[in-house]
Order: sequence, then C-alpha cells, then structure tokens
Amino acid sequence: MATVSVIAFSFLLTTALSAPVKYEDPAMTLFRGEDFHIMLPSLSFEVTFRNRSVPRLGDVFLLRGGIVVHSRAKLNHHLSHLIIDAVGEGDEGVYTVKDLENPEDIVRLKLIVRDCSNEQIIKYGDNYHIPLLGVTPPITLEYRPSAVEANQTSRPALVLLTSTGLSRDGYQGRISVNERYVTLRTVTGADEGSYSVRDAEGDIQRKECLNVKEHHNFVTLPLGKTLKINLILNSSLVHLYYSPEKDPTPHLLLDKGEFTSALTDLGLEDRLILDGSWVYLESVKGADVGEFKITDILGFTVSSIHLVLQPYKLESLYVAIIAMLGLLVFLLLVCLLSCLIKVKKRAKRAAALKKIAQDSGKEDEGDAFRQVVKNITKLSDDSKHSQADNTEKSQSTEVDIKTAAAYSERCC
Repeated sequence: MATVSVIAFSFLLTTALSAPVKYEDPAMTLFRGEDFHIMLPSLSFEVTFRNRSVPRLGDVFLLRGGIVVHSRAKLNHHLSHLIIDAVGEGDEGVYTVKDLENPEDIVRLKLIVRDCSNEQIIKYGDNYHIPLLGVTPPITLEYRPSAVEANQTSRPALVLLTSTGLSRDGYQGRISVNERYVTLRTVTGADEGSYSVRDAEGDIQRKECLNVKEHHNFVTLPLGKTLKINLILNSSLVHLYYSPEKDPTPHLLLDKGEFTSALTDLGLEDRLILDGSWVYLESVKGADVGEFKITDILGFTVSSIHLVLQPYKLESLYVAIIAMLGLLVFLLLVCLLSCLIKVKKRAKRAAALKKIAQDSGKEDEGDAFRQVVKNITKLSDDSKHSQADNTEKSQSTEVDIKTAAAYSERCC
C-alpha cells in the first residue's frame, strides 16, 4: 500500500510542479496506520500542514530550509520524500508543498484518514465478535458511526463499554466480554461504523469496521403453497413492503404490527396472516410474484424476499398413468393397422378367386382347375395361423369347391 501511495503522489506532484498554474487540491485517502509519502523535487521546497480538525492553529511547518522541524515527519534515505508515519485522525488536513525559488509553484495535498482497514460484514440481527487476543484487560470499547468514521474521524468516539464494565444507554444487555471476544448482540443498521478496543493502559489495540448487510432470500414455490416471511424483529418494530413484479412501486403492507388497506387493493386480503415475528401468505398466485422487503423503524433494510412461482408439474403418479395410457393407445393403433393390412390382403385374394371362377370356362379348363385347387390349399394353410379368419376362408373355399364340382359334372 505504501508503494502505491508513493507512486500516486509522485505522479500528482510531478504533474502539479511542471508548470506555474493554479491547481485544485488533490485528495488522498489512507487507512489509519498507513504511511503518507510526500514527494520532494528538492530540499529547497517548504512543506506546511493545516490540521483539518483545528484549522485555527494555521499552517504548521514540517520541512523548512531542508530540515525537518516537526516530530511527525521524517525524510527517507534518498531525501526524495517526506514521510508521515502511521497516520491517524490528527494527521488529516491539507499539506502544502511550496518552491521557495518559484513561489508560484504551489501544490496542496488533502489527506483523509479512514478509521480502520479491517472490516467485518455481518447480517442484520446476527452477533458481531471482536477478537481480544493479546489485549490486556480490562478493556474499553469505543464506537464511531459510519458517517463520522468516513468524514469526521477527528471527532471523539462514543464509549460503549468502560473499563469498569458499564455499558452506554441503549447497549445494556447487548455487549458481553470474555477472554477471547467482545460481542455486540443483534446488530442493526444503526450499529454500522468503526469500533476501537483500548487495553488497560488506554492504548488502542484493535480497530475494526462493521458493515451490516440485509438478508437476501429467493423463494420458489408451487402454485397454491404458503410463503413464510421471517420479520427477524418484533412486528411492532418493522415495516413490510411489497413490490409486484409488473409494478416495482413499493406498497406498505404492515406498519408496526398493523396491516394497511393496501391488502385489499393488491388482492392479499384474508391470505396474509401475522403470527408473532412471522408473516404467512397463503395460496400464492401468479399475481403474487415480486419482492417483499422488511425495514426497521429507522429505515434500514432488514431482509428482502424475492418470490418466484415454480412452473406447474404433474404428480409422478399422474405422469405414470398418462404414459401407460399413451402406450396402450399406441399398441391399439398398431393392432388396428395390422388388421387393416390383413383385411386388404384377404380382399385381394377373394377378388382373384372370383375372377378365376368367372374365367374358368373361357380359358384352359385344366389350368383353371389346378389354380383353384392351389388357392384352396393356400387358404387352408393360412387358416392354421389365424383362427379368426376361419369363417371367411371357409366361405371362399366353399365357392371354390362348388366351382370345382360344377366343372367335374361338365367333364362327366
């Protein structure tokens, strides 16, 4: 990080000192404990500092006549940078670099110090643990809200827990200490900020930031099921909003434990039920798809529930029954097709026999008779394979026999 700071400021200073023009104050943000490097084109430059929190003190000299004149500053080995070691809130302000040989060449650098570099992300309502390894008890716990930590780090911190074990108003019962951790229970959006742990000597040993995030839940339900919404907090301490998928405008459904008239307008009346810190939406419909958002009384988002309906699916038993019915229909169609083919074949054979019987007197009678006997024999063989065709085949055989008898009488 120090290398990045050096490169960044070297670039800024080189650009700024390259021509005698008027500049805006470039700003640099560092975390508490990092080193601040100010590039010096030569030792003839003068460096002053104006404290952000105590501007009435005016400019304080850090480097003058090539000599460091302030305890917070030092020169590096190459005499190319002025270094402010382990910056803190008291180092925030404007640093002015001036060339005494060319008074028009002035660069002002604005330093902003973030209160901590170590951040924990905790979900709303969970517990926040700060490790105490290596910290000599009794401890003191201090706190700065997020707005103060980011922009007003010079302001004094709030003492949440004293070395005698006393908690600040509003924190009684929420802070506990053991050998390993100091714990803040059930964090909310209002707890976001930085926390400092001082040891028995009053020195800061731990510096951490807390970032409270909302709960995100994506719920997919079948049509007609029940949606369960966990308010996390007591219903009297939250607001419940609903934004339909087709209209993202939020509608207030629950206001500090009481349902609003929006239920009727949205078609949720008699389906939305409050039970303690839970809200139930019964018999979900397609029109219920959307987002349900829970906020606390200060406006911080506690949780977001995104409702999506599951595509309609048949039960496994119904799917099996339909599959079996489909198979039966397919088999019936195959049987029907087979029967149609057999009927057509029989019809062709019957027509052929009829034609032979009609033409038996015109053609060679011996050949016609042999053809009739051959057809009768073939039909007899086919009757062994299909008993259902016996009746029709017997009728066809009877016709051929009668024809053969008539022919025999003529011959006799």
